[in-house]
Amino acid sequence: MAQDSFANHAQRFTARAAGFSRALLGVVAEDVRTWDMFSWAVIVLLALNVLFLVSLTSGIRSEIAALRQEQSAGTDQLARVTKEIDDTRASLTQAISDTRSGLQGDIAKFNSKIDARLQQALTPSPPPAASPQSRVKPRPR
Repeated sequence: MAQDSFANHAQRFTARAAGFSRALLGVVAEDVRTWDMFSWAVIVLLALNVLFLVSLTSGIRSEIAALRQEQSAGTDQLARVTKEIDDTRASLTQAISDTRSGLQGDIAKFNSKIDARLQQALTPSPPPAASPQSRVKPRPR
């Protein structure tokens, strides 16, 4: 019963909508018959403007899509470049650290050699031993 009532209401609504649209089309048709050349020119220009705006809108949408793709590609490229910079920075830091430790080791060896030579120069050497030939008997007088 509810379905019959709903179907009945739908048929009445459809009939009223069809009658309203026929009446509206009749009014529009009557009005269109009375248009002069200026009214038709305005309608044509309005239609051309709408078509032009639709073409601009589709062009703008395609440009926005291209920019989004370019932005995502730019983001990927930025991430890759940032990673390369970080890797280079890490390798340079490691190379500097290795060079610094190597130089410190070389400087320590160099300083120890200098200290050893200074110690050798500062310690007095024992007097040379007299050789038997160098002993000469003094002459009597």
